[in-house]
Amino acid sequence: MKNKSIIRLSFFILIFFVVFSLFFCEEKPKNEMTVLIRMMDIQDLWFREKMKEFEKENDVKLNIVTFDKVEDVKKMIELELKSGKKNIGLVKTAYEMVYPLAKGDYLIPLKEIIDTLQLKDDLSEYLPLSLEIGTIDGEVFYIPRKLETYLMFYLKSKVEDVLNNWEKDRAKIDEMLKQVNGYGLPKGYILEKDPNLWDFYDLVVLSYFWANHPYFGLKLPRMAHRGKKYAGTTNELYTRIFELGGDQKDIIEMDTDPVVDMFWWEGFFVKNNLYNPGMWEQSWSGGGIWKAISEGQVFLAFMHQIDLFFIHGGSDPTMTGYLKEPEDLGIAIMPVGVSLEIGSSGIPKRKGEHKSNLYGWWWGIPKTSPSPELSYKLARFITNKVNQIEECSRFGMFPVRVDVTKEISKTFFKDWKREVFEVSQKQFEKGTKPSPSLFSLPLLNKNYLDAWYEIAVEKKLTDRKEIKSVLKKYAQKNKEILNLGKTER
Repeated sequence: MKNKSIIRLSFFILIFFVVFSLFFCEEKPKNEMTVLIRMMDIQDLWFREKMKEFEKENDVKLNIVTFDKVEDVKKMIELELKSGKKNIGLVKTAYEMVYPLAKGDYLIPLKEIIDTLQLKDDLSEYLPLSLEIGTIDGEVFYIPRKLETYLMFYLKSKVEDVLNNWEKDRAKIDEMLKQVNGYGLPKGYILEKDPNLWDFYDLVVLSYFWANHPYFGLKLPRMAHRGKKYAGTTNELYTRIFELGGDQKDIIEMDTDPVVDMFWWEGFFVKNNLYNPGMWEQSWSGGGIWKAISEGQVFLAFMHQIDLFFIHGGSDPTMTGYLKEPEDLGIAIMPVGVSLEIGSSGIPKRKGEHKSNLYGWWWGIPKTSPSPELSYKLARFITNKVNQIEECSRFGMFPVRVDVTKEISKTFFKDWKREVFEVSQKQFEKGTKPSPSLFSLPLLNKNYLDAWYEIAVEKKLTDRKEIKSVLKKYAQKNKEILNLGKTER
């Protein structure tokens, strides 16, 4: 009995020390912080692994929380500010929320966190363009994460087919265009072999040929862009406006020539069965277009760098790609925008440039951060040279670091990866423009989506005067949206 009592006592003492060590002796992290992100699944996994490295090196616990819509970040910070808690330390911020979060007093200017000289030295590592967008009224609020711009994706073999055979359809294409512009193809028109020289009339020739000749046993429109009701589609529409010579002012006014011309082209492509209807019938986002490419439904589309990596596949072990023959992937800068309207000389009355919409994501430090210095350190960690090269090489993010972009030809060894980034650099040289910086940009985006669905998808309008008439109500709505934005400040 005595021995049993001793054993019991020893057992309880052992349990006591185990519990004591678990609750009192275990070394706990000194800090805990929440990071708000939204990423594709495999990129999310990569990011979380990197966070484990940071946790270990900095004795911190990071809670990674995924948000759904880009506007959710603002709501989540608002709720925490009202509660008086301080958990959210870093937020991944989409372009359309960069301005509202900074101007809405949700973020801490970086100069309030880091010594001025150190901050200046740190920021010199990032591309000026990426810093410019994250600078609001002269104050730098963001560490850049990545830039995105549209490039033209096409299948080399299918373009070659058109180059060799389209002339037999010239008369039909001329007649189709004549019904709208009274002239047909521009005077002296040829389809250039180099896709980097194309304009909107080349898209007409390509899409007409593909839609009117059977591939895989079917006649089907095989050109596409995003059609889902989200910012990705409005960025496509804004790109067309920029290509047609417009700018942010035109987007806001919504009834100027570049905007009218954009909707005119959109109505033309839809009415003449040149866009794949999956765009609106299935609400295609980028992923929907990838799938359509894999099924032989799309031969040409307008894709970001990350889209092209997923379409090609092979940059990450889990990315199998969407092409049976990845070497068939072609990449070019965006086409020149030209008007459907033809002048007396037989050439388009209005001509734009090879422009593209500029988009991206930034890291912001909210006023809810439990440790702004640690938040800054984390943003710098995830954008350091080693991590930037690894993430860009795996997922196709266009780098925001000067030292990485200067060494693209040396850094990205595979030819196809290097081509994606080199063509991207050419696109940046040709010109990119961001959407307007507004509190109410999401509402502006919705207004454009509503207009696109009415003018192009539902009514399929191809009369310029009628399009201008319909746009009046949407232009008025834009004015109301801008006034609403002023009251939100």
